[in-house]
Amino acid sequence: MYNFGYSEEGRVGSLRDLHIWLRIFRYGSGHRLGLVLAVLLSLVVTGATLGLPHLMQMGIDGFIMNTHLPAVQRIAGLGRIAVVYGILVGLVFLAGFFQVVVLETIGQWIMHAMRRDLYAHMLDLDLAFFNNQAVGRLVTRLTNDIQNMHEMFTSVMVTLFNDFLRLAGILVILFLMNVRLALVMSVFVPLAALITVVFSRLARERFRAIRR
Repeated sequence: MYNFGYSEEGRVGSLRDLHIWLRIFRYGSGHRLGLVLAVLLSLVVTGATLGLPHLMQMGIDGFIMNTHLPAVQRIAGLGRIAVVYGILVGLVFLAGFFQVVVLETIGQWIMHAMRRDLYAHMLDLDLAFFNNQAVGRLVTRLTNDIQNMHEMFTSVMVTLFNDFLRLAGILVILFLMNVRLALVMSVFVPLAALITVVFSRLARERFRAIRR
């Protein structure tokens, strides 16, 4: 029986299929300025977040534990560090907030374009296609699946990108501070990546099984 190009979970393409990803990211190509702004905000969030532990180190080692300085100078130094710390916390909050706003706006436009294209495609299908498909399944494709794509653009990919930047920054700082400690910590990176890949594959298979 001809399926008019429609496929279910058991016959979908692989996540390693470059053609699928190119079709997905085509919807984001019209929002390059917003995506660049989101990346810049992500860099700000990552840099400010990584700077917070360094400020704590400066406060503890340079003023709290440094008994050679006068008490007045130690308190003044801690006050300056506290001010900078507060500025960085506020910067993380503001940059993160505007990043969410920008990505949510882009995600809504992408979701609108996907639903518009999918609905237009369904209108062009032959009536025989609708005789062989459940209405609820088609509605799910127009609503829930597009919503999942929206979450991928606005949440999943952003989280992965931010975590990658943060991990890369932590490793760079570790190598600058202590090469031996950095090498020890780097051993766990491939292990964590392997666990992530295995878990994502198992979760994807279970998700498809539940939907069937």
